[in-house]
Amino acid sequence: MAAERLKPLIPDKTHPFDARQAAHLLRRAGFGASPTEIAAAVDKGLEETVEDLFDAAEDEQREFQRTFDAINGRLVNAGDPSVAQSWWLYRMLTTRVPLREKLTLFWHGHFATSVNKVGDTQLMLKQIDTLREHAWGNFRDLVLAMARDPAMLVWLDGESSSKEHPNENFARELMELFTCGIGNYSEQDVLEAARAFTGWHRQGEQFVFNPEAHDFGAKRLFGRRGKFDGGDVIDLLMAQQATPQFIAAKLLRFFVEPNPSEAVVAAAAELFDQTQLNLKLFLKDLFGSEYFFSEECYRARIASPVEYVVGLSRTLGVRQPASEIANQISTMGQALLMPPNVKGWDGEQHWINSTSLAARLTYARSVPELNSGDNKFNPHCPVEQFVPPDLTSPDAIVEVLADLLFQGDLAAETRRELVAFLITNEEGPRPDAFRDDEGFRTLKTRQLLGVMLSLPEYQAY
Repeated sequence: MAAERLKPLIPDKTHPFDARQAAHLLRRAGFGASPTEIAAAVDKGLEETVEDLFDAAEDEQREFQRTFDAINGRLVNAGDPSVAQSWWLYRMLTTRVPLREKLTLFWHGHFATSVNKVGDTQLMLKQIDTLREHAWGNFRDLVLAMARDPAMLVWLDGESSSKEHPNENFARELMELFTCGIGNYSEQDVLEAARAFTGWHRQGEQFVFNPEAHDFGAKRLFGRRGKFDGGDVIDLLMAQQATPQFIAAKLLRFFVEPNPSEAVVAAAAELFDQTQLNLKLFLKDLFGSEYFFSEECYRARIASPVEYVVGLSRTLGVRQPASEIANQISTMGQALLMPPNVKGWDGEQHWINSTSLAARLTYARSVPELNSGDNKFNPHCPVEQFVPPDLTSPDAIVEVLADLLFQGDLAAETRRELVAFLITNEEGPRPDAFRDDEGFRTLKTRQLLGVMLSLPEYQAY
């Protein structure tokens, strides 16, 4: 039955691929979408839209690199963690292929590494580049690349691991957090794997293999015996039945719903295994499935701070310095390049506490206040693009913003409350003033947008 739910969705007249479904797909596989992008997706249809999510966009990759090379060391210091955060956010905000950055963010939380211990922002940026390069490739290749990643070698103490003193940190996290999950390996497997990774060191920003520090002796892992090295250990982990299940479950929780059923996880694991752990093939099937578009998965997640802020900015076309956005996101509890521990961010309900929620609401109310007028360079939220100044009907304005932010999915009672807010000032309801005074109407419309960005419904992703 669960496997049936992962079968392809075939849109028809009764269940069309409309703006609501297109927005859901672009929100989950990216960071929100503008009305223009949503309309374009509807015109292309589901199959072509899913295909376009995986655009290689090599020209964009080269352009980002040219921009980074031009500003680093001349206009900015990328060795400053806040600058590195801003650079990554700039890519999230401007990329034509948001899925690549969304997956990079996912893997950053999965292979959680913090600059606070690594101590070198350049190594962290190099790791983010590695995650981006392998974001939707073969999972085995990604794990191998991370095992050789200089920042990871510092983070989990691999650079000091030798045959005399094998360090268990990476071997343990490789199994517990990166591949098969706790309960699917023995303590002996960890000890033997640690021996296999000895001599995997770094020299500056490059991985090096130090044969003098490597244990070339025979090891026994997962019931097999051989002179295994780190690459062999990774191959053995890829062959464990628990690995596709563990990774498929994490992908489901990140892209679809926070608590997928065991049956759905099993079906997804089988699908992932059938693709030979090819992330692109797995995600294409997932994003095109009936399950992905089911009502139980629609707005079932709580947006992370990055998803919330970047999604809001991309949806509305907000112009704001990336450094300010980085600070806001950190205040909300998700400092990029600084996950709290080896498990990454807990996510979902953990995003919402008294401190982080207050930061979200403060940010939501501040965004519509960004009004540069005719200045094309200052921070700006282009409310006027969505709500023409001559639109005087409160109900119509609420309708426009409900379509923009929720594709119309907003309860009638909430709409009535928003209309009442729109026409009210400190003196009470002023419908005539709202209709006749453009300044009052503009102020209240911008305030209304802030209120709508603060709604619990908008925190749902």
